Amino acid sequence: MNGYIALIHYPLDSLEWLVSFPDLPGCTSSGRSLEEAVANARGALSEHLARRLILGDEAPPARTPGEMLLAANEDTVLAHRMVGAVLKAIEPELSATLRMAVSGAAVQYGFYGEERPRRRA
Repeated sequence: MNGYIALIHYPLDSLEWLVSFPDLPGCTSSGRSLEEAVANARGALSEHLARRLILGDEAPPARTPGEMLLAANEDTVLAHRMVGAVLKAIEPELSATLRMAVSGAAVQYGFYGEERPRRRA
């Protein structure tokens, strides 16, 4: 795996670098420096993938930068998001992802007032 492509922006009206992953909607991060933003994005990516593992969702395959550019030719929303962005492939921390998935730390189960079947002893 070469990692998921991150779009890294430095908006003029912000003090932080903003990071998003087009292949993983909802997976975002930020940081005050480019290095901090990439480190935080790696952690957010690991947490996002752990959450998907816990829920039984399969993560979409990571696209290469070339595949991302080709997709932007047909997807105007993606093309707009890519304007002015630095593209960087970020690898998830696999050990952290598995540790979070096994411990269930990435997701809380159940809703308030949910009735669960009880086991008899």
